Amino acid sequence: MDTFVHERPLYDLQCQSYLSCSCNFTTCGILLSCRKLKLEESVSNVWPEFGSNGKDLIEVHHVLNHTSGLHNALVKFTSENPTKTADWDDCLRRIAESEPETEPGQQQVYNYLSFGWLCGGIIEHASGKKFQEILEEAFIRPLNIEGELYVGIPPESNSVFCYNYETEIAVINGNTMPFNGYPPGVESRLASLEIDEYDLSKYSKSIYHPNVPFDVDKIAELITDAPVFFNMLNTRRSILPATNGHCSARAVARYYAALADGGVIPPPHSLLSKPPLGSHTHIPKFPSQEKSKKPKGKKSREVPTASKKNTNNNGKEASGDGYTVLTNNDGKIFRNPKIHDAFLGVGDYDNLALQNGEFGLGFKRSEAEDGSLIGFGHSGVGGSTGFCDIKNRFAIAVSLNKLSYGAATAKIIDLVCSELNIPLPVKFSSVKDSEKPLIH
Repeated sequence: MDTFVHERPLYDLQCQSYLSCSCNFTTCGILLSCRKLKLEESVSNVWPEFGSNGKDLIEVHHVLNHTSGLHNALVKFTSENPTKTADWDDCLRRIAESEPETEPGQQQVYNYLSFGWLCGGIIEHASGKKFQEILEEAFIRPLNIEGELYVGIPPESNSVFCYNYETEIAVINGNTMPFNGYPPGVESRLASLEIDEYDLSKYSKSIYHPNVPFDVDKIAELITDAPVFFNMLNTRRSILPATNGHCSARAVARYYAALADGGVIPPPHSLLSKPPLGSHTHIPKFPSQEKSKKPKGKKSREVPTASKKNTNNNGKEASGDGYTVLTNNDGKIFRNPKIHDAFLGVGDYDNLALQNGEFGLGFKRSEAEDGSLIGFGHSGVGGSTGFCDIKNRFAIAVSLNKLSYGAATAKIIDLVCSELNIPLPVKFSSVKDSEKPLIH
């Protein structure tokens, strides 16, 4: 099995492993990709095989709110041989055959691994397309972040690459294009994961983590084992939406900026940001599945338009049946004006999320010191993170290849928030002072 065993120097906009942070791409994929998918709908309506072993009562919002009861689904199967997670279709089959541990809606437990298969399976069965194809359509192309955001990297092509240093023009397989200074393949732009040995040893004592509800040694084990598995090329090519995101920090920040602003696609980055957005070689091919028959069901709440800003009507409007419609014809990636309430599980969506839980619908809620909700986001094992502050229209992402408890990440975010005079989410306050790790 091919493994990255050598160190690679870091450079601007190199793709890093965003462990766990890619969960949120599946969240929005559900809310955006399928026009006829309702949050109150039984998962088995769109994924018939899923209805076995008492799972017929699990609804879409239970999956998004981490209350499906499937938090440990496939854990035993994958722990015996982690490489089995690379078989996407087999894992979808197994998750459909799994049995919940608790009744849906009763207990919120972070689905750290099963979340990706659950959401990915729903997306594929409801849309009739592959998960990666929906990712392309919903986010990558509209946000112009081609070559900087993947869940499972495409195989390296047998490209014939030539570069003329005088004209600064590259020729790839006979196609002439400007060259951004980076090799054409994705694999050559991936940073290898390492361990921050200093951080791991310094904060390994339980005195630094008095409020952690599980064994600190388990966290250290996760951080130590992650590079071995996620540096494997076979793993990096696998579709693992819960853990296998490969992104640049600016791509993740741009994604959250769009979410913070009600779905409005952010303006182009400054010309000082090199290479320009969307300039990486990016020609993925994802075979579509046959479109499944759309299930019948009652209509959901009305979702007319997306944002108070940039509300021209050149794009496709949400239809009168009240379903969320994927659109970017008018500079937006979705049109539901209450999408923030959905992410946070409040307002019209409070009955779909467990009260006082850490999660809304898909995203972890971000709170200020006074207890008010200020935004949402997600952090992963090792310290990578992304989140947005809705009120201040602020988004940030931090990527790193040295896995740690996240104290460095929290200090970076603290510095930025203090300079901009915006509130620091409580979860980062405790991390930067080494009270607990940046992990669920």
